[in-house]
Amino acid sequence: PYFYADPAGLITSPIGIPSRHTGHTRYVRVYTPPGYFENHLKRYPVLYMHDGSNLFFPDESFLGTTWEVDETMELLDAMSVIDKALVVGIYADQRTDEYTQPGYEGYGSFIVDELKPRIDASFRTLTAADKTAVMGSSLGGVVSMYLAWQWPEVFGKAACLSSTFTWRDDLMERIGVEPARNLRLYLDSGWPGDNYEVNRSMRDLLVSRGYVEGKDLLYLAFPNDLHSERYWAMRCHIPFQFL
Repeated sequence: PYFYADPAGLITSPIGIPSRHTGHTRYVRVYTPPGYFENHLKRYPVLYMHDGSNLFFPDESFLGTTWEVDETMELLDAMSVIDKALVVGIYADQRTDEYTQPGYEGYGSFIVDELKPRIDASFRTLTAADKTAVMGSSLGGVVSMYLAWQWPEVFGKAACLSSTFTWRDDLMERIGVEPARNLRLYLDSGWPGDNYEVNRSMRDLLVSRGYVEGKDLLYLAFPNDLHSERYWAMRCHIPFQFL
């Protein structure tokens, strides 16, 4: 609970993280939920989200539409259906390259080796994999699946919205032959279009590898939803609750 703090969470100014993996400074914003600065002993799960400029502020986002992450988190917390969490919004640089193969290898190493240790040192986080999630849409969904599959000891959960699987990635090939990871996974898309077929195929592949829908896998398709921030904002409450 919080008694004196602002009933809304706070979002930091952009924080620069120098990276030897990507060769330049990367920027993130961190959302802290209501009560973070009042409950000094509480530690929080962390959600790392891609395309950070589209998460919080309309003047930064694509076409002025955001995911409304902070508002949705606070609504779900008020309903007592999620635990409060920190959200780290990672700003994109060259997203077409860093969210796909082979660029996502360096981008992932930046998150694992440089960003997450900085966040864990600077904020009161729960550091275990089952308390650490990654989430994105479109290419951001692809790199979210890559991160969880490549580093399951770091990211125990991933949400992949409208993902462009099979375009400049080898995830289906890897998931088809490598040992299954201990992960909790969310997949969705609009229908028709919006990468529906490849997301349905990824869901089928995961089920064939032993993931159980409603337990460690949730897959949904939304009639007439389009490929845009507006629609991801409308349904992001679902993966927030599942994760």
